[in-house]
Amino acid sequence: MQLLGEMLESTVKSFPRNIAVISEGKETDYRTFSQMVDSAAYGLQKLGVGPGHPVMLYMSNCLEFAVCHFALIKLGAVSVPLNIMYKAREISYIAGDTGSTCIITEKKLVDLVLALKNELPGLKNIVSSGEELPPGVFPFGQFTAHYRGEKVPAVDAGYDDVVSIIYTSGTTGRPKGATQTHRSILTNVWGLRPVNKFGPQDRLVCALPLYNNFGLNVVMMSAFNSGACLVILERFDAEKVLEAVHLYRGTCFFGTPTMYVYLLEKYDPEKYDLSSLRLVNCGGAPCPDEVIREFQKKFGVVFLNGYGQTEACGFTTLNPHDGVRKKSSVGVPIAGVWIRIVDDDGNDLPPGQVGEILEKGDVFSVHRYWRLEDINRQVYKDGWFHSGDLGFMDEDGYLYVVDRKQDLIITGGQNIYPVEVEEVLYTNPKVSLAAVVGVPDKKKGELARAYVVLKEGEKATEEEIINYVRERIAKYKAPRSVVFVESMPLGPTGKILKRVLRDQLRKDLQETGE
Repeated sequence: MQLLGEMLESTVKSFPRNIAVISEGKETDYRTFSQMVDSAAYGLQKLGVGPGHPVMLYMSNCLEFAVCHFALIKLGAVSVPLNIMYKAREISYIAGDTGSTCIITEKKLVDLVLALKNELPGLKNIVSSGEELPPGVFPFGQFTAHYRGEKVPAVDAGYDDVVSIIYTSGTTGRPKGATQTHRSILTNVWGLRPVNKFGPQDRLVCALPLYNNFGLNVVMMSAFNSGACLVILERFDAEKVLEAVHLYRGTCFFGTPTMYVYLLEKYDPEKYDLSSLRLVNCGGAPCPDEVIREFQKKFGVVFLNGYGQTEACGFTTLNPHDGVRKKSSVGVPIAGVWIRIVDDDGNDLPPGQVGEILEKGDVFSVHRYWRLEDINRQVYKDGWFHSGDLGFMDEDGYLYVVDRKQDLIITGGQNIYPVEVEEVLYTNPKVSLAAVVGVPDKKKGELARAYVVLKEGEKATEEEIINYVRERIAKYKAPRSVVFVESMPLGPTGKILKRVLRDQLRKDLQETGE
C-alpha cells in the first residue's frame, strides 16, 4: 500500500498530461497540479508548517483547496477542513481543540478570520487566496512567486499518521474530530475503486463540499487515485450540475438523496445531454427506492446506494456494480470491512432482525476521535465501531439501514422507522421532499408527524397524504399529522436535518403549551 503522497506521484508519472482538475472552467493537468502542490508546500514550509502541525482549511470548493490539502500531506502536517458556514465561535473551538497555528482561507472569508485573531493568540499565520488582501494576511499567490521549481521532498510518514481531522456535525453536542490516516483513507479508496470501476477516462463531478468526507475522500481521492479528472463545482445547484455533466462530459456523480430529487426536477433533455454519465453513488441518508428507480430510468445510469460515515473515511458498504442490486439495500461491505448486527446487550442477531450496526476494518483510524477518550471508549468497543444506526442483514449479506436510533419513533409500544414512512411518501407523485419525526403524545408516547414539500404547482391536504400512507403500510405507521413547508433545513451535503425539525417542533410545542 502506498502513502497518499506516493499515490499522487504515481498518478502524475502515469498520466502527466491527463486533466487532473477542472475548476471555474479552468483545466489543470496532473503535472501542473503536482507543481502547484510543491509550490504550496514550499510556501507553507517557509511559514513554519511541518510534521504533525494541524492547519485549518477554511475555503469553498476550488482548485486551491485540493492543492493545499495535498501540500499539507506532503509536509506531514494535519489538514483540518472547516465547514464554510462555520462562524467565529465554531472556528475558535476547533482551533483550540486542534492547536492550529495556521489557517488557509479565501478573500470572501478573510475578514471573519481576521476578527478572530484577538481571540486566538496561537494563530500565527493567515494565508488567503485572492488579491488586494488586508494587512496581516499572507497571499497564497506568493507561494508561486517565491517557489524556484524544485521538488519539495515528502516527509517520511507512517501509515497510521494522522492526515486529516474532519469535524462531525455535532448532533449530540460539540463537534467531534474524526481522525483519518493514510491507511484508513487508502483502504477506503482502494475498496471503492473496483466497485465503481474508476479509471483514467473518468470525469468525476463533485458538487459535495470538499470539507466534507464524502467530497474529500470518496470523490477527490478516488479521482487522484485513478488518474481521473475531478470536476469541482463551488456548491450544489441542480442546474449547474446538469450543465457541468453536459459541458465537461462527466461520467460519475456523487450525492445525497435530496440532490437526486432536485436533479430529476430540473432536468431538461432539450438543454442537457447526459449521455456521458455512467454511474452515480448515493450516501448520507437512505435513498428512497422511487428516486433510484426514476433516476435509473431517466438517465440510464448505474445507481449505487451505499452506507458509511466520516469515521470510516467514506462508504463501508456499496451496492455491486455488476452483481445484484437489491431494493432498499445499501449493498455489501467493501473489501476490508466487517459488519455485525447486535441487540442492546451486544448479542449477534440472525438475518432479518433489526439491531445496531457495528463495523470494523482499516477504514477506521487507530486514533479514533481527536482527544475524546471517554467517547472513544463508548463508541469503539473490542475493535468495533458502534454506529448508532439501526439495520439488518439478509441471508446474502446485504445491509439494510432502517434508521438512526435517535430517529426511532415508539408509538403505543410499536416501533416506527421514519425511513419506511418516507419511502412511501416519496412514491406520491405530488411529493418532492419528505421527513418524518416523532411528536410527544401523553397516551401513545409519540406520534409520527410528516413534513412535506410539494412539487411545484401541486396541492394536497393533510388527510389526503395520511390516507395515501395508510393504504400502503400498517395504519399505526402512518403520520398522524402533516405539515406542508416551502423548504427543508438542509446540511452542506443536501441532507435533510431532522434535528432542526425536532428543535423547531419543541419550540412550537413550548409556545403553545402542549
